[in-house]
Amino acid sequence: MSVQLDLTRSPYVAVIERTLREKAPYLVGVLQKQFNEFGDSWLSRFESDLGVAFAGKLPALAEAAAGYIRFALDGMLLQKRFDKTGRYEPKTFAQAADEVYQNRDYMFNLYLPGIYLSHFLWRHHYLQHIFFVERFRPLMVSHGGELFFDVGVGTGFYSKEMLRLMPDLQGRGFDLSEHSLAYTQRTLAAFSLGQRYTCEIRDIVNDPPPGTAPFLVNVEVLEHLEQPGLFLKALFRLLEPGGFGFITAAITAPNADHIYLYNSAQEVIEQIKGAGFRVVDFTEDWAYEPAKPGESVPRNAAIIVTK
Repeated sequence: MSVQLDLTRSPYVAVIERTLREKAPYLVGVLQKQFNEFGDSWLSRFESDLGVAFAGKLPALAEAAAGYIRFALDGMLLQKRFDKTGRYEPKTFAQAADEVYQNRDYMFNLYLPGIYLSHFLWRHHYLQHIFFVERFRPLMVSHGGELFFDVGVGTGFYSKEMLRLMPDLQGRGFDLSEHSLAYTQRTLAAFSLGQRYTCEIRDIVNDPPPGTAPFLVNVEVLEHLEQPGLFLKALFRLLEPGGFGFITAAITAPNADHIYLYNSAQEVIEQIKGAGFRVVDFTEDWAYEPAKPGESVPRNAAIIVTK
C-alpha cells in the first residue's frame, strides 16, 4: 500500500502540484507515482533543487510548471503519432533550429522549463540522474581533473550537477542556441556556481575548441542531429586520453526537435564505439510500462565512455 504524498513541508513542489491540478489535472498523478517509486529521497532532492533554482520566486515556478504542461502535452501528441507511423516527423536541423533553438518565446516559456522539471517529473530522466550521480561521479573522483566540457548545455542542469558535486572543477559549456546558454547562466547563478563556468556558442564539428578535457557531458543531443556519428567523432577528439564522458540519447521519444530515431540503446552504443570511444557502463531506462503490446514508450540510454 503506497503512502500518500504530503507536501505540507515542501512548498516549492507544492507549487508544481497546484499548477498541475489547476491546469492539467490528468498530469498531477506523476508526483504520486514518482514518490511511490523513489520515496522521500526524490521529494527531498526535488524540493531542495527548486528551492535554490526558484528561491523566493514562486510565481516564476508556477510559470515554469505551466511551460512543463505544454511541453509534456506536445510530447504526448507526438508519441501518439509515432505509434501510428514508427518514425519521427521529417525535419532538417535548420528547421528545428528555427522553430525551437532560436525561438526565444518557445525556449523560455515551454521547452527549457519543461526539460528542467522533467529531470524530477519523468521516471527515465530521474533514473538517468541517479545513474550519473552513482556511477559517473565516482569515476571522476578517482580519476581527478579540473575541467569538463558540456556540449549541448540545454538548461544547464548537468553542468550545475558537475560543479555542485565536484567543488574543484571548472566547466565550459557549448551550444548553438543563445537562449540555452542564457538559461544555463541563470541556472548556475542561482546555485552560485557561475564563477567556475564559461559558455559560448560553438559548433564543435566545424569549429572545435582548442585542447581537450578529462571529462565530457553530452546529454540528449544525438537525436537532434542529422549525422550524430559525425558529431560523436568531434566529441571524441575533445576527450583527454584516459578521461571519462557521460553521453545520453533519447530512444523512441518524438519531440518537436528530434530528428534521428534510435530504437534501442544498442544502436546508440554502436555509434559511440564507431567514433572511437570505449564503453565503461550504460543504462537504458523507460518512462513507464507500456499499456498495451506494441505501444511505444520514451526511453533514455545513458552511456559512460572513456578514450
